[in-house]
Amino acid sequence: MPVRVKVRAVIWIDDQIAVHRTERRGQEHVTLPGGRVNERESVTNALHREVLEELGVEIVIGDLLFVAEVQSGARRQDVELVFNASLRDAGDRERLEVVDPTDPGVEVLPPVLGYLSPKSGLRGYQRWLGNVYTPRPRDASL
Repeated sequence: MPVRVKVRAVIWIDDQIAVHRTERRGQEHVTLPGGRVNERESVTNALHREVLEELGVEIVIGDLLFVAEVQSGARRQDVELVFNASLRDAGDRERLEVVDPTDPGVEVLPPVLGYLSPKSGLRGYQRWLGNVYTPRPRDASL
């Protein structure tokens, strides 16, 4: 199974986090902005590129918050590097979609909102989170 490296940005807008909406296989997903690191591309260059593609904004990359593993099935494994980031131009904040990370009804991929705090950006220290993916139970009626 190939391992893919992905980068994600936690961009705080007041006490909320900027997100990206996308559709995959007919389902809508809300994600932290970011994506795959291409071959021979640095993680910081990939994060700048991905956020610009998804949100249309430029960022300043801060500290590495944590590393998470996402194993979803026998054929997919991602290692996600999640960084704090801020907007290069504060005027961009009005056009971003944001979510409240403390709202229990909000689902954002990768599922790391529970590790974030609006006051510090992170609960605790930078750390390895292990596998953060938990498959949803299949509907027995299918």
